[in-house]
Amino acid sequence: MNRIWVKLSAVIVILLLILMGVVFHFFTAREIRLERQELQRDMERVAKLIASIRFADAADLSMYQDWIDRIMESEAGENLVYIAIFDNDRKMIAYTLDSQDLDVESSFLTPDEEYDLVLRLTRGQIAEESWNDFDRVAVTIRFDRESRGKVDVGFSLIEFNDKSRHKLWMNIYILGISFLVVVILSILIGRRITKPLNKLSRAMLEVSNGNYEARVESRSKDEIGRLASSFNYMTLRLSEKSAIEDFSRDLVFSFEHSRLVQMVTDRIVNYMDAKQGVLFLIQKRGAQTVVVSKWGCPQAIGKKIEHKFTPECYQECLQRTEPFELKEIHFKDQFNTLTTILRQQVEFDEIDLIAPLVSQGETLGFLLLSEEVDESGYDPDERTFLRTLSHQAGMAIRNSILLQDLTEQERIKKELEIARSVQKSLLPARQPNIPGIDIVGLCIPAAEVGGDYYDYFYIDDHRIGIAIADVSGKGASAAFYMAEIKGMMTSLADLVSSPKKLVAQLNKYLNKNIDKRVFTTMIYGVLDIRKHQFSYVRAGHNAVIARRIRNNNDIDVFIPPGMGLGLVDDATFYESTEEHHIQFEAGDVLFLYTDGISEAMNRNREEFGEERLYNIIAGNHVVNAHDMQRRVMQQINEFVQDAKQHDDITMIIAQFV
Repeated sequence: MNRIWVKLSAVIVILLLILMGVVFHFFTAREIRLERQELQRDMERVAKLIASIRFADAADLSMYQDWIDRIMESEAGENLVYIAIFDNDRKMIAYTLDSQDLDVESSFLTPDEEYDLVLRLTRGQIAEESWNDFDRVAVTIRFDRESRGKVDVGFSLIEFNDKSRHKLWMNIYILGISFLVVVILSILIGRRITKPLNKLSRAMLEVSNGNYEARVESRSKDEIGRLASSFNYMTLRLSEKSAIEDFSRDLVFSFEHSRLVQMVTDRIVNYMDAKQGVLFLIQKRGAQTVVVSKWGCPQAIGKKIEHKFTPECYQECLQRTEPFELKEIHFKDQFNTLTTILRQQVEFDEIDLIAPLVSQGETLGFLLLSEEVDESGYDPDERTFLRTLSHQAGMAIRNSILLQDLTEQERIKKELEIARSVQKSLLPARQPNIPGIDIVGLCIPAAEVGGDYYDYFYIDDHRIGIAIADVSGKGASAAFYMAEIKGMMTSLADLVSSPKKLVAQLNKYLNKNIDKRVFTTMIYGVLDIRKHQFSYVRAGHNAVIARRIRNNNDIDVFIPPGMGLGLVDDATFYESTEEHHIQFEAGDVLFLYTDGISEAMNRNREEFGEERLYNIIAGNHVVNAHDMQRRVMQQINEFVQDAKQHDDITMIIAQFV
């Protein structure tokens, strides 16, 4: 039993007992006392009446005998036991006795015995147990202001006491019944009063155990009702605080972007007790603003939804950082269109509330919420709660986007490291050492690895195959594509002596097995040391440059027909490709390169260009192949200065000696 209920009931019972005691005292005991006093006054009036009677011979008090006998027999003597007349000498000169209330039979008493009995009664000589059943009154008899004697009247209280006891027991009985009724009522009232308090106590215990969803129902509008309302408000705030803490903790440990956004959608919709919710993220695509969603609760978005926002609508959304209703904005038609698009995939009610997802002053997206499950509408406290949740979600989504970008950068960085390693392994470990010719090759990869590649293939003691290529694309895909080409070139160089046939075989394989979006430009030729001849084909690559020492270092630029590798079938490629031969003399130079040289840019985005390259090659100050390579790199570096290198720089220089 609840202590409060027991205490309250006990207090009520005690108070009622006190009240009943007071009532009993005033309305029962007092009434009995007054009735006894009234009886005593009646007896006193009888005594006074007797004492006031004047007979002819006033001195003879014995004249009273007849009078007191008549009084005893009259109605006035109903409760009288005796009447005695005494003279001034205390001698009883007249008396009458009614022995019916005495424990004696008067008919058996002698006059003397009766006289003695009355005399003892006047002296109060009665049994102790009869004290409460007997009383007496004495009045002085006066004639002419002189005392002539005394009237002593004894009266019985037995009938009076019987009536008083009956009345007392009746009142006690009524009091007892009333007491039981009061106890029952006090219990019922106590339970009625303490029942909501007990509910409140149990709810508070649940809250102390971590259940912030505990609520107390109270329909009364008194203090207890207000206390219950205050408790419910407190637990609601505690529930929101707990939800915010749980939400923050889970956001910290959620890293994958799409899962994070879906979790944000699910949590906020559930926290807000909304029927439905859909989260949209804002993406800038050039000058266009697109809102994208594939996150809904409780219905998932099957196919990604996209919708273009007008610049005016986007600007208005940026200005709002608090949850708002659709009717509060000017461009509500944009959201109505969004709702129409949504309904093509999921059942979605009208938009009731829009919560911007804001982080560092930037609106990343917004959450569309339909009405609450209980259809009560979102009050100001719920809007404040939603604002806190949406701002936390905005920060987490922003961090996930940054983490996603960082992860992508790390992936690209790792891929580039792998690509550089692959590219480095594909390039020749050392330069050829062949009598009669000086050959140097160089490949400087860009920050983002491109697909430049060069290689040497030793055919016999006087012939060497030379290849320089540029694979479209960058990163690991280009590096692995280069590895494919190197493997095929290594196999074909020993089997096919004709450059045209070799490159045709290479194209046949690439056209069938490699992604058509990837293609390769290449120059492959065979350098014959004895004949001072270079036989080659150009598969869509840059020009071949020959510097003639006989013509004062003038240069020849050769651009024979040829298509890139992997673009067309083998027959078309073979027909469109021409094998070309260049004859050299001692001192002449063969220069092969990729577009990373001619397209090198400075900070003004100006290209190095073919003309600058031609002038360097034709310069008289260039003595040998190593000197020419150093001179080309020096000029490129001076031109681009601190501009970022955006493509690989590759060249092969061969000089006949």
